[in-house]
Amino acid sequence: MVSEKWKFHIYYFVRFFGDAFFYPFMMIYFVSKGIADENLGVILALRMITAMLVNPLWNFLVKDIRISRIVLKIITVVEGALIIVISRVSGFELYALIAVLIAFFCSPSFQIQDGFTATFASENNVEYTSIRLWGSVAYVIASAIAGFLITASGYEVLFLISGSFFIFTSVIVFWIKPLKNETNLAKTPKRDFRALMKNKDFFRYLLFYTLAIGAINIGDSFFSVYVTTMKGMAPIAYGLLYSGFVLVEVIAMRVMLYKGQGLKEKNLLLFSISFVIIRFVLYGLDLPLSVVSIITLFRGLSWGIVIYAHLRFLIKIVGIENITAAILILTLAFSLFAAGGNWLFGALIKTLGFNVLYFSCAGLLVIAILVMLILPPKAHYDFNHRPIE
Repeated sequence: MVSEKWKFHIYYFVRFFGDAFFYPFMMIYFVSKGIADENLGVILALRMITAMLVNPLWNFLVKDIRISRIVLKIITVVEGALIIVISRVSGFELYALIAVLIAFFCSPSFQIQDGFTATFASENNVEYTSIRLWGSVAYVIASAIAGFLITASGYEVLFLISGSFFIFTSVIVFWIKPLKNETNLAKTPKRDFRALMKNKDFFRYLLFYTLAIGAINIGDSFFSVYVTTMKGMAPIAYGLLYSGFVLVEVIAMRVMLYKGQGLKEKNLLLFSISFVIIRFVLYGLDLPLSVVSIITLFRGLSWGIVIYAHLRFLIKIVGIENITAAILILTLAFSLFAAGGNWLFGALIKTLGFNVLYFSCAGLLVIAILVMLILPPKAHYDFNHRPIE
């Protein structure tokens, strides 16, 4: 019999395998269809604005773990279907429309599944990162394959497979047994939204997260266009590069699982953001493609640490009962920030170049670090989710 932990492993592997066949290649696909840089920025901004507008709705609807499960069953099917459809249409307007629909129905998928998984991990004394690791393993394999598949069969086949994997994840959610919080609702800690809104340390972390993850999102959203159009990287090489930095991410997560428990999450986040600053500054210097490729491996190091430290720190700040609501609010805030940045830099890249984009994002990350140092959030709960006196 497959244990429940392994069901979550399978869920993350399949879900991220489908993700790796679509999202890293979406922008390159649009470029291959003749979409201009400024319109790429519009599509990215529309996605972020849509996510920003619908997140309050999802935050209202997803009140407990039982509803999280229902939502996951539905939105993974919708996301898979829309990914298949986007490969069957053409034109900027239709691409933008479907991108908006994906954001409308599916933008909270990561946040809801992470809240669901964090609750399972808390109930069963399992480290969340040990489950999330399987998503990164899937990314290593899938992104390496994807470039070859594009060359051999085109984007349409790639997106068809991606959509099918998304739809299959819904089946896996049915397979996972109800959590204790679902079957014993009377004893389940209820979301205390009012307490969350009074939590000053949550808002301090919100400011840091918005600046840091928003700037990273802006810079990395244009990375595929940067290396393929400006540096001449082929889809196969891009897929292998993507696989390489996610492999570094997997290694970083494994190291964190064994060595990270004694380290402060705040320090880990500051360390990882510092690496992103170095990466963006080096991108802005317009170095040779071989050097850019080596630098990009550091993306895996920094992101692997963020994956490990972020959710642990957030749970200690807001408590397990408010984790899904907190994640959705964080997503709402950084989506608004990233939407403005994607639109602005999409319009400016043609005239000012990618150098300005990456130097600007590095500057925003410096500000994020200063925010964390000047207004450090304090933990309200320990690792056993008990309030700290």
